[in-house]
Amino acid sequence: MPAVSGARLLPWLSLLAIWIVWSSTYLGMAAAVETIPPFTMTASRFLLAAPILLATGIPAWRRGTLQLRGPQVRSAALVGVMMLLGGPGLVGLGVTELDSSLAALIVAMTPIWLSIFSAIQTRTVPKAGVFGALVTGLIGIGIMVGGPGGNVPIAPALLVLVSTLFWSGGTVISRGLPRPEHAFVNSGLQMLFGGLALGIVGALRGEWAEFSAADVSTRSWIGLLWLVVAGSLVAYSAYMYANQTLPIEIVATYAYVNPVIAVILGATLDDDAVGPNVLIGGGIIVLAVVFIVSGHVIRRPLPAPIDDLQGGDQVAMPEPMKAEKPGAISATQSPIHTHIEAS
Repeated sequence: MPAVSGARLLPWLSLLAIWIVWSSTYLGMAAAVETIPPFTMTASRFLLAAPILLATGIPAWRRGTLQLRGPQVRSAALVGVMMLLGGPGLVGLGVTELDSSLAALIVAMTPIWLSIFSAIQTRTVPKAGVFGALVTGLIGIGIMVGGPGGNVPIAPALLVLVSTLFWSGGTVISRGLPRPEHAFVNSGLQMLFGGLALGIVGALRGEWAEFSAADVSTRSWIGLLWLVVAGSLVAYSAYMYANQTLPIEIVATYAYVNPVIAVILGATLDDDAVGPNVLIGGGIIVLAVVFIVSGHVIRRPLPAPIDDLQGGDQVAMPEPMKAEKPGAISATQSPIHTHIEAS
C-alpha cells in the first residue's frame, strides 16, 4: 500500500517542486551572469550537479540492476545538448541584457510549443485554438517588448523565445527515446553532456580567456549555488520525472505559474521594471497559456508499485494520466519509456 501511495503522490510533489523552485531560478540566473560569463556559468551549473546525480546510481550498478547501453547514452546526449544548450544556455545569454522577470514571461510560451510539437510527433493536426494561442502569445511578447512603457532589447528577447523551441522539442523527443531505468542517472547523463556542450560553446566565444574566479561577486556565487542545488538537482530532476508520469499539458502548467512568481521576485528583490508593457503583454501571454492547458479533465493514474528510487532499483512508473477532452493531446498518445530546468 505505501508503494501505491508513493506512486500516486510523487509525480504531484515533483510538479509542486517545478512550480515553486523554478520560479526563483530566473533571479538566480540573472545574479550569476552579472560577473560569470553566461555559457561558462550554465556549464558549471550542470557539470557540478551531474556527478551528484550519477552517484545515486552506484548502489544499483553494484547490484547489477543498472546497465547503461549505447542507445541510452546517445539518447541522453541528444536530449541533454538540445534541452540544456538550447534552453538554459540561451536563456542565460538573454538575461545578460534582459530582466529575469521578462525572460520568465517569454518562457511561458513553452506549453504552446509543446502542444504543437506533440501534434507533430503524433501526426495529428492541432486544433485552431492552439494556433490562436500561439498568435496571442506572440502578440503578448510584442507588446511587452514595444508596448507602452516598453524599452526591452529585441535580440535577447528573441534568444529566450528560441530557447523555448529547443526546450519544448527536447521534451517531446525525450518521451520516445531509450533511457536508463534510473531517473537520476538519466538526468545526470543529460546534464553531463549538456554541460560539456555548454562549456565548448563558452570556450569558442572566448569566455574562458576572460573569466577570473577572483572577479566573481558574492551575489553571483550565491546565484550559481542556488542554480546547482535548487534548479539542477531538485527542479530539473523533478521535471524529468513528472514529464514521464503526468500528461504533457499538466507538466507544462509550470510555464504560467512560474512567470507570475518570477515577476514578483524580480520586482521585489531585483528592482525589475514592471510597467504597463509587462503587465499587459505578460497578462496576454499567461492567458494564452491558460487557454492551452485548461479544459483537460484529469483522471487519477492507475496505481503501480514503485521501487526505492534513491536506492537505484528499477523504477516502475505509474500509468500516465489521461486527458479526457476529445482531441486533447496527452502523454498516452506517444510512445513513452520510463524516463526530464527552461531555467
